Amino acid sequence: MKPKINFITLAVTDLNKSIDFYKNGFGFPSKGIRDGNEDHCMFDLDDKFSLVLYRRQDFLALTANPNQTEKSAGFILSHTAQSKEEVDEILKSAMKFGRTQIGQTKDEPWGYSVNITDPDGHQWEIICMTFSESS
Repeated sequence: MKPKINFITLAVTDLNKSIDFYKNGFGFPSKGIRDGNEDHCMFDLDDKFSLVLYRRQDFLALTANPNQTEKSAGFILSHTAQSKEEVDEILKSAMKFGRTQIGQTKDEPWGYSVNITDPDGHQWEIICMTFSESS
């Protein structure tokens, strides 16, 4: 087996609000949204990778802990932008949808980054790597 992740599934409280955020705030492709399911939505992204948004009450029924009350904060999703300007554009777009920025945009030795949350508090790091591969 070649190690690869094909899907990441996020539990969301309000499916329509989350679809709106990912489609309009992050610019995820609406072409990939698969209709016909009221409990989840799948965005088809590059390299045969998909982000699935699953209505929380239906998602929990599929897990080993269906009575879980905590939302997960045990991971950070990351997106690599092409430039500092693109990082700032993504931040601005996401903020139009009332998202929370975590800390400030930062210049780091390796690049430029900002952290934000989606409607359910899932954390995203938007980064622009500025070091070269030969570093």
